[in-house]
Amino acid sequence: MLRHKNNTKRAMSLIEVLVTLAVVSLIVVSASNSVLALYKTNNTGTRALTQISSARSALTTLMTDLRSVAYGNDGSYPIVSMSTSSLTFFSNIPNSIGATRFQYQINGTTLSRSQVSAGTPPTYSGTPVSESLATYMNNSANSISLFRYYDRDGIEVTDMNRVKDVASILVSIDVLAPGMTTPFILTATTTLRNLKAI
Repeated sequence: MLRHKNNTKRAMSLIEVLVTLAVVSLIVVSASNSVLALYKTNNTGTRALTQISSARSALTTLMTDLRSVAYGNDGSYPIVSMSTSSLTFFSNIPNSIGATRFQYQINGTTLSRSQVSAGTPPTYSGTPVSESLATYMNNSANSISLFRYYDRDGIEVTDMNRVKDVASILVSIDVLAPGMTTPFILTATTTLRNLKAI
């Protein structure tokens, strides 16, 4: 009599092994892609926040300098020159003897500040000390003026030769860091003090 033995210990077939490997591989690839996407999103967000923080710091520095506007040590009017993307003025800053001449301007996508001390005699002919305050400025691309000027009645001054009519300044910083889908705009307004009506 032949005995027929029922084999319950079967091994996996080649097809079952391949299907299992494919499923495990798919899960590993999906998980790694998710982690990479999360890292990329986090990195982009961190970079955007860093640029916005840099722009806020630049705006604070600019407002501090503008609020201390003063006549130059050589008797020059506080506002030397102005445009929608550049402003040159005198300001009394802490730890400085007399007024310092500042120039804020956008160079491409960078907001920079240069300053010159009066010197002796007060001619402001020294070498300017420049620094970059913020990058990824998008003002030019979006046609947003960095500086807008207003007279005592709140009417915008558009003739850039009328520096003595300016009583307040609106500053707008438009930031668009890589990975940001929409720009982030910071604004601040200051009234110029220490100006005599002429």
